[in-house]
Amino acid sequence: MTAKRVLFACDLDSQVFGALPLADAFETAGWTVSFALHAPGELPPGVLARITNRFEIHDAWIGPLAVSDLAFSADAVGVFATGSRIARFRYDNELAWRVRGGRRPALFCGFNGLVFERFEEGLAWRLGYDVLCLNGPRDEDAFRDFAGGTAFADQPIATVGLRRRRDVPAATPRDAESPKTFLFAEQVAAPSDPEHRERLAATLARLAAASPDWRVVVRPRVQPGERTFHDQTLHMETLLKRLPARPANLLISYEPLERLLDGTDLFATISSTALFDALDHGATCCVLLDFGVRNAYGSHVLFGSGLGVELSRLATLDDAPRRAPDPGWLERIGYGATHSPQALLARIAQTDVMAPPPPQLQTGERALIGASARVSRAEDEALARDRTAVEAALAAGDDQAARAALSGLGATLTASDTRHAVDSAWRRREGGVAALARKAGLYWLYKRLRRITPGAAPR
Repeated sequence: MTAKRVLFACDLDSQVFGALPLADAFETAGWTVSFALHAPGELPPGVLARITNRFEIHDAWIGPLAVSDLAFSADAVGVFATGSRIARFRYDNELAWRVRGGRRPALFCGFNGLVFERFEEGLAWRLGYDVLCLNGPRDEDAFRDFAGGTAFADQPIATVGLRRRRDVPAATPRDAESPKTFLFAEQVAAPSDPEHRERLAATLARLAAASPDWRVVVRPRVQPGERTFHDQTLHMETLLKRLPARPANLLISYEPLERLLDGTDLFATISSTALFDALDHGATCCVLLDFGVRNAYGSHVLFGSGLGVELSRLATLDDAPRRAPDPGWLERIGYGATHSPQALLARIAQTDVMAPPPPQLQTGERALIGASARVSRAEDEALARDRTAVEAALAAGDDQAARAALSGLGATLTASDTRHAVDSAWRRREGGVAALARKAGLYWLYKRLRRITPGAAPR
C-alpha cells in the first residue's frame, strides 16, 4: 500500500516552526512528508537544515502552488503563511479542483505557536479549511465566541496542543565544578524600543558579571540580516558588542535551541514560544516582567504561567526563583497532555476529498485586500480578472476554456509572487532614500521609480 503524502507550504522560518510538530506526527503515522518552501534560500541555515535532513523539499511559491500538480498530488496540504495568503490558497485551490474534477487534497492550517494579538482576524482568514488547528482550550473558547451563531460555527477544528515532544529527557548530570548555564531566548521585537533593548543587554551583562559561576548564553532569534516574521530592531549581538566591558561569561550562540537546552539550568524569555521547548526539556523557566505586561509583546498571555520574574531586581542568577508553571495555565494554553496532533490526523481521516471544502469567509477579492501592501493595483486587477475568467468558463460548462483560464491564473500568481520576492529583496537593502520617501509619504513614488529603473532589480 502506497503511503499517503502530506505537503507543508511555508513562507517564513516561524511558519516552519509551527508546522514541524505536525510534520513529526504525520511521519510517525507513516505518511510521506514534504515541504514546499517559499524562497528556501532566504531561510536561516539552521532552520533549513532541520527539514532538509529529514524531508523532501520543493522550491515553490505559495500562490501558484495552490493550483499546481504538486498540491494535487498530495493527500493533504498544510498551509502555514500570513493570513491573506492562507485565504487565497484556499480559494484558488478549490477553484482549481472545480476545473480538474476528481479528488482534491484535504486542506489544513494553523497558527505558528501562541497568538498574542488579532486572533479573531487570524481566524477569519482561515475559515474554510477542512481542518483549522488550534492550540488549546483558550483558543477553542475564543473560536466559539467568534464563530458561534454564524454560518461558520461548524468549521472543523482540531486542538493539537503546544508540546513539541512527548518524551521529556532526563537531565544530564552536571559536574559540580562546571559552570551553570542561564539561557535567554532573544526576540526580534520584544522589547521593540531601542532604549529597552539596551537596558536588557545591560541587565544581562550585570548579572553575568555578578554570577561568575554561570554561563550566560543569549540565543538570538535570527542572525543579523536574516529574515523572519517581524522586523528586526536592534540585534542583541550588536548591543552586546557596544557594552563598555562585556563579561567573559556572557556569550552569544546560534547553536540549535534543542542542543543548547540540553545543558540549560535556567531558561528565560519575554514571550518566545521557545518557552515550550524549554519545558519539553525539563528546564527551569522564568518569564521576564522587566518591561511590564504588554499585549504587543505577548507577555499578557504568559503572565498567568506563574513564572514571572524581574531580572533587573536580582542581585545574582542564584537569586532567581525556581518555580513550576501553573498546571491550570498549562492545560488552558494547550500544553496539557490531553492535546496532540493526533486530533488533526483524526479529522483528516474524516474529510471527504470528493466534496467541496467548508464555506470560506475571506474569498476572492477579500483575500486580495489583505495583500494590498504586497501587490500592485495592476496585479490585483489581473488576479481578479483571471479568477473571473475561470468562474465564467465553469458556469458556461466549457472545460477547455476553464483549463486555459486556470493556466493563465497560475501564470499570474507566479508573476505576482516573483514581484513580491523582488520587493522583499529591495526592502532588505533599502537605505536613506527609501527612508526619506517613507517619511515624506512618497514611498509609493519611490517604489514606482525603482520598478521602472533599468537594471534596478537587486541580484
